[in-house]
Amino acid sequence: MRIDQPLYKANVVEARANLAKQMAPGSPLDELMKKAMPTTMGGTIPPKEWKLDHPLIKAVGRQLIKAGLTTATGFNFFDLRGPAYFLFPLLTPFIQSIPRMGRVNAGVGTAAHWKATRNPNSTFVYAGLLEGQRNAIATPNEVDYLATYKELGMDAGETFTAQFAGEGYTDNLADEHFRNLARLRLQEEMMTLWGNSGTAAGNLGYALGQAPNVTAALAVGTGVLGTGANVVAAVVAITPFGMNPGGQAGYAAPPSVANGLTTNYLRQNADGTTTNVSCGLSAISNVAAIVTTNSTFQTVAVSVPAVKGAVGYAWFWGVNVAAATGNIKLGAITAWPSYTISAVATGTQLGNAAGLNVDNSFQATDFDGLGTYAFQNGFWTDMNGGSFTAAGNGQVKEIETDLQNLWNNYQAQPDEIWVSADVRASLESAIVYSSTGTNSYIFPYTRDEQGGLMGGFMVTAYKSKYSINPEGGAAIPVRLHPMFPQGTLFYNIKTNPYPHSRIPAVAAFLTQRDYYAIEWPIVTRQWTFGTYVQEVLAHYLPWVSAIRTGIGPFVPCYIAAVVFGESFFTGPRVNLVRKWLVNDWQKTGPFAKLVMALYSTYGERVAKRVEKSPLLKRVFRKVFDRALARAEAKYGAVKA
Repeated sequence: MRIDQPLYKANVVEARANLAKQMAPGSPLDELMKKAMPTTMGGTIPPKEWKLDHPLIKAVGRQLIKAGLTTATGFNFFDLRGPAYFLFPLLTPFIQSIPRMGRVNAGVGTAAHWKATRNPNSTFVYAGLLEGQRNAIATPNEVDYLATYKELGMDAGETFTAQFAGEGYTDNLADEHFRNLARLRLQEEMMTLWGNSGTAAGNLGYALGQAPNVTAALAVGTGVLGTGANVVAAVVAITPFGMNPGGQAGYAAPPSVANGLTTNYLRQNADGTTTNVSCGLSAISNVAAIVTTNSTFQTVAVSVPAVKGAVGYAWFWGVNVAAATGNIKLGAITAWPSYTISAVATGTQLGNAAGLNVDNSFQATDFDGLGTYAFQNGFWTDMNGGSFTAAGNGQVKEIETDLQNLWNNYQAQPDEIWVSADVRASLESAIVYSSTGTNSYIFPYTRDEQGGLMGGFMVTAYKSKYSINPEGGAAIPVRLHPMFPQGTLFYNIKTNPYPHSRIPAVAAFLTQRDYYAIEWPIVTRQWTFGTYVQEVLAHYLPWVSAIRTGIGPFVPCYIAAVVFGESFFTGPRVNLVRKWLVNDWQKTGPFAKLVMALYSTYGERVAKRVEKSPLLKRVFRKVFDRALARAEAKYGAVKA
């Protein structure tokens, strides 16, 4: 082992300096050394007894070592705690709860097929009869379904040396087998939620194509753009798999303004083959929306119609440049199809970066996930950053709408409401809000074991009235998942609403071959192995689902309702101001975010005082009149 010379010299210098300090005249070590000398030299030890094993000489040796040797010298024990720890989350509730079904025939082939009747009376034969007569012959419809099996797998390797080197500390080979299985399970969970195979035969996904052109409008406000700035912009839509929420299982690393978007890449496989991996992006839109700021309108609000299947939008723009993809840079990534530009884009990726002009929104090696089925067949709503609407009685308007739609159309209700972390917070705020100025619920304070108060609360379920069970309703659990993108809510159904249907489950993994591992032949001094599964997720009732995207934070406009004299829930000016505050103004900078946070926390208390004070009402009316003017400039005037 080669000793680092600069470090060695530094330690020597430190040791010498420390030794000189300890041996200074009159120091304890100096006095001890004098005593340890022979009597002939002024010490206390007889010459015949002056040996290395004499207690005084040993004591001097110990003090010298202490004085000259420090931990910086490096002669220290290495305190290594084993075995190696697995410090990553492994949360896979969907693949743990969905049943797995093997083959039911002599073989499995390359795809799973099934048939169904969606309408037993497809010719709409009326049932009324005259006495003694028969009816016409009714005809059911027949629908064929098919889903192609897909193969998932993760490969790993471990050199013989790495295996031997870990002996006594951890079993490196066993650890890597576990990590490889964990990698596969995380990928399978993500694909179960958001896998998108595209639209080829046997695939049931979607293609985003090219993103729609950006629409731009001047917005009131000051910013870095200043006056007379020409702004051009374009956008890229991103699928859930492309956003890679949680950062453990997407096509690539989560996109960011600093690191840019990964469009696609050629994966080099262990067997020498290659696979093209598309990374969940639409083709970039045309560069459009040329607008010029002025002294009053110094920010630019850009938007596109919400894209079905997208949960993220990457905004590219340029200032005082020609409308070309090579002149615009990535400046923001949002969870909804709108953004307010107030400064020059800070990213480095250009709009003409390789692959951005191609649709990379689907991957043919995916099987289609529950979210993809919901986008394609269920009820989809994008809220464009809008807030939940609290009914003030524990109900939320948007949730009630979705549950009622599922009941009216399919006489069914979901078993679970899955949400991202931000949506959970927004939903809970909307549920407990009351327009009367008090909470919709009474929250008793709980004491801990030491008698202290325990804060916080959690809404664990949402009560649905659209049920025919004997209890007259159903409590639908609200559950959190790390692989849900920002602003996303999904209704999952697991209980068969049609017991006569003969389906084996609402959704199931149909396996061509369930989990298996292969230890590959040894051709180098290395173990190589893989863990694989061949399956497809079959959803027998994909239309009985709903999904919401683009959900913004809950922002109750308490003061706006007071100063405009309108209903908090239905007031046209209140709702327009709320939309502008959440979608536009809140995103203009840290100050706006702080004000909105304070408004959400203290707005209700302020509104009570404003309602009782004509002076305060006039002051706040001026403020909200300005907000209304900006909202109308963006979204159009309020209808009388």
